Amino acid sequence: MKENNVIDITTELILNEAKEIYGLEESIETLKNYCSYVQMKKENKIDIGSYNILIRNKSEYDSSEKLVQIIYRLLKKFNIVNTYKYLTREELRRTYQRDKKEEIEADLLIIDTKKIDYPINLMLQDIKGLIEKYEDKVFVIVDEDENEGYINARIGERLAWTMKIASISTENKINYIEKKLTENSIKINESLDYINQLSQKPFWKVKKELLNDIVICKTNNEDRIVKNSLEKEKEQEISNKIQALKELDSLIGISEVKKQVNQIINYLKIAKVRGKMPMLHMCFLGNPGTGKTTVARIIGKIFSEMKLLSNKGNFIEAQRCDLIGEYVGQTAPKTKRVINNANGGVLFIDEAYSIASYIQDEAGRDYGAECVATLLKEMEDKRDSLCVIMAGYTKEMENMLKVNPGFESRIQFKINFPDYTEEELYEIFKKIAKGEKYKLSNNIKSLLLDFFKQEKQKENFSNARFVRNLFEKIKFEQADRVVNNKQNINVIKKCDIENAIKKQTKKTEKRRQIGFVSVG
Repeated sequence: MKENNVIDITTELILNEAKEIYGLEESIETLKNYCSYVQMKKENKIDIGSYNILIRNKSEYDSSEKLVQIIYRLLKKFNIVNTYKYLTREELRRTYQRDKKEEIEADLLIIDTKKIDYPINLMLQDIKGLIEKYEDKVFVIVDEDENEGYINARIGERLAWTMKIASISTENKINYIEKKLTENSIKINESLDYINQLSQKPFWKVKKELLNDIVICKTNNEDRIVKNSLEKEKEQEISNKIQALKELDSLIGISEVKKQVNQIINYLKIAKVRGKMPMLHMCFLGNPGTGKTTVARIIGKIFSEMKLLSNKGNFIEAQRCDLIGEYVGQTAPKTKRVINNANGGVLFIDEAYSIASYIQDEAGRDYGAECVATLLKEMEDKRDSLCVIMAGYTKEMENMLKVNPGFESRIQFKINFPDYTEEELYEIFKKIAKGEKYKLSNNIKSLLLDFFKQEKQKENFSNARFVRNLFEKIKFEQADRVVNNKQNINVIKKCDIENAIKKQTKKTEKRRQIGFVSVG
């Protein structure tokens, strides 16, 4: 609960302050009418409606908090409220249960649905109960602009006023940059397209880079930005190749994949300079073990180093079970929670076709559709701060894209991952051995090449994953030999590999025989 010393304010002052809130432009007239309503209702000139407000917030920044403060100051001026409080999830649940021992003393109660993370139907039930319990208090509901239909249906009659905060526009960002430069007496080198280039970035990057440039000017006692952050990044790229690209180059095989990734990077560099950035979402198609997860991680690092995403380096792996709930109302919040954790980085969804398969439970309910709808909306809304990479078998992924045009329209890039050749699998084997500081005897190559060729013919061959699993089995055989014969612990011999292959082959044949009975 908070109480502020509020100065006497006029409607004109309120509206002037409101005009400084980015994204509120469309609701200035509504705010003006609200100011008139508050005064008339307080003076008993009108006796209908309520002071309760729904703020539909599409901005990811602090615009809603600023608007709430203006509303509070207005209501305080007319002695309608004295204190305000943002309710937590626990407080909302507890007060709805009508526990007389825990009354809320604040006069203005603010509920931000984004910060109260539980199913919207339960949340609205609690809010409705709370409004009924405290009819003498004023309520402000802040919503992300995606639950408007639910809110209007459940508690719309309790919210007399609606104000909308739109996403921050390029014009807003230009205004913010110019204002901060003027406040700090900073000028721009005329040869730089500084303001235009900076305004094309997400607002959190605008604030961060602008602050950094202003600090540099102040530290050096300069009054002019000579080089902006983008120019400094370009100089750094000339002297040092992006580290993540070096990591990509070091991967064995997948030459076409590397070529496609480099083409995407070049395209994005130009798009960034031109201020015409596309969505970053991608689709990886191919069999297991072909490097999809590894390349996805590297792309996340590249985007971070290119300042296309934040420098947090988020990389979240998810499957169907991570996104879809077990009961009604769980899926959308669960999906959004995973997306929010990945925001600023990469969300990698393996076997992505499974979330769009619309698998029904015993009661005939399917939560896949809800997951897909939530994912598609977040891919659109967070296009500047999130890269979703969906991966899976080629045929299944292509079917998913055809069936749901929402994915097709949001996925800018598709990359095919081919199976590794026998030679590439052998190189992967050597790289694993080197990474674990093992030495290999010279007579093993033909043995491994023949075995890889044989295994590649089998269904669901897992490529590099198969090689890693085989190497683990070989280490067990090597350890048995070394302990029994007291030989060099760092050398893998041909016999170690042969023993591992024999055991794996016998295990496979045994599995095939299960369920069959010979007939005499």
